Amino acid sequence: GFAKSKFSPSRAIDFFLDPFDRLLRDTTIFEKDEPLWLCGHSLGGYLAGKYAMRIHDNQITTSSKHTSAAIPNITKLILASPVGFQPLPSPHERIESSNLNPALRLVDALWSANFTPQALVRMMGSSRGQRAVKRVLHGRIPHLASEQQQSTTSSDLEEGIEHPSSELDLLAQYLYHISVAPASGEYAMNSLLEPVASKGIGVGVYAREPLGGGSMVGSISRQSSSSPLGSIKVLFGDKDWMQFHEPAARKEMQSIDSTCGIKSDVHIIPGAGHHLYLDNSPCFGRHILED
Repeated sequence: GFAKSKFSPSRAIDFFLDPFDRLLRDTTIFEKDEPLWLCGHSLGGYLAGKYAMRIHDNQITTSSKHTSAAIPNITKLILASPVGFQPLPSPHERIESSNLNPALRLVDALWSANFTPQALVRMMGSSRGQRAVKRVLHGRIPHLASEQQQSTTSSDLEEGIEHPSSELDLLAQYLYHISVAPASGEYAMNSLLEPVASKGIGVGVYAREPLGGGSMVGSISRQSSSSPLGSIKVLFGDKDWMQFHEPAARKEMQSIDSTCGIKSDVHIIPGAGHHLYLDNSPCFGRHILED
């Protein structure tokens, strides 16, 4: 398989969820019974699912005079294009690294060394790094580039006027600056995720500790009768490279719905890829707001 983990998955999950748990239980920030909607995307969707499992397992991380011992009042959980539902391929399904093409072998080596995309951007320096981030966005979210071109008038072109405040430029600046900030959580990705080439699916990214296979329903069912959680939605785009997780996600949601009595389902957002909140924001917004 691809890559070797640096830390245990549970330690990496705790790195993210311990401070998040303290935040939601902080009575100086949130009222005890204040209803909360939790939405996470991609790796954030995986961690949001893991957090729902944790609080239903009643794994309380800390206790103080400003920390509530009650389950945070999360009434709605939205997992947007989450990684982690499809279990890791079995050894006989995997394609060995030696049989991969050179590009994938390079990815394997970099992932094994815990070399992150953010580290590459830092090495490029300011000008080249910002251009590289913008090129990636052009490829990943092309409709933002086309919208920028449409908003540029012929007189702007003649006068050489650019629109630095376009959505594409603002997003590129944001991603560049958070990428070159001091490294932290990016080094946990190797421990949480594993890219695997398999005979059935091809190349995909999997969670080392999956949400599917009965894991999520098993945790939530422990306190489903007293849970404030009213609904769970899992969203994928119809052109989403994470959509291979959909069958396992749908099976898990059906189990939660029937076993725990919590309305749980999977929806496909049309005209959207992995960044479904940008590719079809009206449809994404409706799913957030609807029950």
